Amino acid sequence: MPGTMNFLKRLSLFEVLLVVSILGVHLYAALSDAYNFPNFWFKRDDAFYYFKVAQNITEGYGSTFDGINPTNGYHPLWMIVCIPIFALARFDVILPLRVLLMVIAAMQAWTAVLIYRLVRDNLSRAVGILAASFWAFGFYIHYTVYEFGLETPLAALAVVLFIYKLSHFEREWRTTPVTTRQIAELALIAVVVMFSRLDLVFLAIITGAWIIFRGKPLRTLLLLDLVVIFASMTSSVALRTGIAPYNEFYSSSAVEATILAIFAKVIALYFFGAYQHPRANSLWIRFRQLFFAVTTGTIITGILYLILVQFGIGANFPRSAFLLDWGISLNLFFALRLAAGWFANPNLSAAETPVNEFRANWKTWLTEGMTYYGILGGFLAAYMLFNKLMFGTSSPVSGQIKRWWGSIPVTLYEGAASNWFSFFGVGRDHFNAWQPLTELFYWGAELLRPLYPGAGRAAADRYYMAMLIFLLVALVILFINKRRTTNVLSNMAVIPLAAGIGFHILSYTTTSYGGAKEWYWVSEMVMIVLAGSLLLHLILKPLQRFKPAHLMVEISAVLVSVYLGYNLSQVIIKVMVHDYFPPDRAYMEVVEFLEENTPPGSVIGMTGGGNVGYLIKDRTIVNMDGLINSHEYFIALQNREAAPYLVEHGMTIVFANPHLLTMSPYYGQFAPYLVSFNSFGGKDLLYLLKEPKY
Repeated sequence: MPGTMNFLKRLSLFEVLLVVSILGVHLYAALSDAYNFPNFWFKRDDAFYYFKVAQNITEGYGSTFDGINPTNGYHPLWMIVCIPIFALARFDVILPLRVLLMVIAAMQAWTAVLIYRLVRDNLSRAVGILAASFWAFGFYIHYTVYEFGLETPLAALAVVLFIYKLSHFEREWRTTPVTTRQIAELALIAVVVMFSRLDLVFLAIITGAWIIFRGKPLRTLLLLDLVVIFASMTSSVALRTGIAPYNEFYSSSAVEATILAIFAKVIALYFFGAYQHPRANSLWIRFRQLFFAVTTGTIITGILYLILVQFGIGANFPRSAFLLDWGISLNLFFALRLAAGWFANPNLSAAETPVNEFRANWKTWLTEGMTYYGILGGFLAAYMLFNKLMFGTSSPVSGQIKRWWGSIPVTLYEGAASNWFSFFGVGRDHFNAWQPLTELFYWGAELLRPLYPGAGRAAADRYYMAMLIFLLVALVILFINKRRTTNVLSNMAVIPLAAGIGFHILSYTTTSYGGAKEWYWVSEMVMIVLAGSLLLHLILKPLQRFKPAHLMVEISAVLVSVYLGYNLSQVIIKVMVHDYFPPDRAYMEVVEFLEENTPPGSVIGMTGGGNVGYLIKDRTIVNMDGLINSHEYFIALQNREAAPYLVEHGMTIVFANPHLLTMSPYYGQFAPYLVSFNSFGGKDLLYLLKEPKY
């Protein structure tokens, strides 16, 4: 509480106006007609999975969506936030949605203020105003992060808070000795980041190296090398097999080989001197160090993998991928060090040998590593153990199901990465991790149309040409301003964020993950804002030297902020209407239909069913796709025994499209048990028979 009060006392005039604007317009939305909430604001079915589970927890049913099957298919910290709010659902199911909207608005305001302070302190006040306003009032970010009712507001706040604290730490360690308490505090924030969205575990883990190896070239090169190793090994396998077979047969073994390669190559790179200062040696010596390090690391990885094969692990792996990986990783490591040499400070003392550096620092590294990773790993191990004991599986069942979907060649749901662009997270539609930045690429593609006309493949070519041009221009700007860029990348912790994002994207695209959604890419949105702020600052920097121009830039930033805020508020006011819908109107027509056509006490299966499960009265909705069902149901679904499993657990009615249930991942296993008796909105209402018809 004292920390919160100090934070509030230090609010500037812009911050006060920003917070008041965000909370004010969202209070208007929170007090609007009840019909608005499930239809115009919390529109994602996945959010209601949280809401119903949280409600059931408060009513003593445990962690379950349907009151029958225990489930862990959610991110834990957001569930903790939802539990006290949805205790109110016993009085009125809309009241918790009103409260949650304001809680999310408070998180949005806090995040925007932190972005403003982070950018203001490291770049300029004008750019800070623009960055905070873009985050707070940009349509895409608001819609994707703050309107769905999912864990994204908490994840965004956690990531930005982590970067903000790392920025302060970066200044502190250069002037005062680092204490165990500082390391522990950063580790605890990393725990919050990890549990806000579990896929942010990579950012939490990678940042530990950034903290521990401070003051050494190792901290930067190691983080980026890890991404190179991950990308190189998995893409080598996909190059050898093709992406579709990779997803179906090889992704698991590729990830296993990647884990071995990380340990083998990092150790080899370190002791062959590849983590010395980028300008410590001549170009030839640097290449020679990398050649021997990569060769040694590849040989060790191959030997270890062959040993694992003898134990029946990873047998399904193309051996020639090791040779491809050797060539790809060697070239990428060398390119990375060339770039690092360009940005590095030319004034350096004599480089330490790896052995001397290790002898001088290993105790400090070990102590701080045990503190940081002991806390982070301890919480993660406790979470996994709890899940294993309570739910029979150590990780959320929803993620397991989506990786199963991705391994199926043709499925009803979105599949795994299907081409090289989506494999690296830059697909135009599928696995597009860089919205809203990609809108800029679409705009650039239209500018290129007169030079390169056509539709279909030509449109895709123009898009990626625009992306390439934008990246080249951005790199030129950064290279021209290399000293300023280096300071900002370090002070704003952009490098650990970038490395964490690399792992984050690859953790989905290289593991045959299906059904990735646009709200997964929260850390990427934060990166877009921070990197965009840096580029904008470097472009505006010449103007900042002249007082009149400096003042005009700040005034312009304020005007842009007002414009963005006004536009968003008008949209919210238009959508979240007051006194328009009758108070007795059904919250959703499908809920009204089910209540009229099924008896009280019915147990109804739906392939989604989050919003219906939360809003329906006197009936139970069972989730049939398994995302918010039990691990036992997932096993039954895989074994094509889902129908008997659900019958055994009391389900008597199904509301779904029968044709869709004939497709993978259902494979028609429900068909012998279903008899239709009504329909609504393209779905049939069916009896689930106790015995199959045939």
